[in-house]
Amino acid sequence: MKAPRVLSRLQRGQAMAEYGVITAAFFGFTVMSWPFLVQLIRALNTYFQSIYYVIQSPIP
Repeated sequence: MKAPRVLSRLQRGQAMAEYGVITAAFFGFTVMSWPFLVQLIRALNTYFQSIYYVIQSPIP
């Protein structure tokens, strides 16, 4: 009778361990890639500004 309870506890523990590892990896990746993300946002901003400049420029 006690075997199913122990098994469910182990499964819950494994799920929490996996959740913790995935969350730590996600936050670690976010912190490590922050300078790249800032450059990417600046590049996208420049790209969209150039599109709006072309759209708003008068046709010769």
